[in-house]
Amino acid sequence: MKKKFNIGLYQNNKKDFTNAFYTNTLTYALFPKDNAVTSSIIHGWQYEKYMFDFLEQNQIDCVGKDIIDIGGNNGSFAVDFAHLVGDNGNVHSFEPQRIIYYQLCTNVFLNGLDNVYCHNFALGDKNELIKIEKPDYFFEGSVNFGDVCVNEDANNFEFVESRRLDDYVFDEIAFIKIDVQGYEPFVIDGAVKTIQEHRPYLFVEFEDHLLTKYGSSEDDLIKKIESLGYVVKRFQEGIPYQTVSGKCLDCVCIPNEKFEEFVHRIT
Repeated sequence: MKKKFNIGLYQNNKKDFTNAFYTNTLTYALFPKDNAVTSSIIHGWQYEKYMFDFLEQNQIDCVGKDIIDIGGNNGSFAVDFAHLVGDNGNVHSFEPQRIIYYQLCTNVFLNGLDNVYCHNFALGDKNELIKIEKPDYFFEGSVNFGDVCVNEDANNFEFVESRRLDDYVFDEIAFIKIDVQGYEPFVIDGAVKTIQEHRPYLFVEFEDHLLTKYGSSEDDLIKKIESLGYVVKRFQEGIPYQTVSGKCLDCVCIPNEKFEEFVHRIT
């Protein structure tokens, strides 16, 4: 008999970010020992809540717009984003891991959402076939299936198609979230036209030790984003984190014209 993944169904009540007086009861299929995003769902707290706080505190209206979720993982963000954009908006979630992509699709379906489009592609600076690390999904210990790299020199891998974000057409993008384990510079290089056309907010992860693997650095990535006419601000500035750098890894990138328009609250 074929062995099966150890999975479970979990429910979580989350604040409805479009209406402060209501909560959503959400359902997820999860790997019980997966940490980070998965453990936040199991234990009932919002992963990277500061991103949602930024949207709320600065009254950034996402209703009826597009949200681009690059590094979709298990679908936690895609499900939340679907409620931010409402019935007339769309979420495009990109996840290169085949098994985690199936999980992403499952969680979108379990929550009855028809405005999330799931894409089993990597995003980068060119259209090509690349390697994606394939972790042991049957492992029963603590894991992080979100900590997987493309073009990694790993013993176990699969091939996945890589595309450029600029090859897609969107109506009006509110923001783009990019969390791709050091591959962020390539994603941005393949999204320059989209970024310049829509001028969205960018939520970008900066992990210097992972960026170094791809010949970049935190400083290089900041300069690349700034060259597109953006101001880069770190979330949770001054608060110690249990990361390699000791800092929060996530930054919000604000178009210069929006940054000059009003003073943004960043917590």
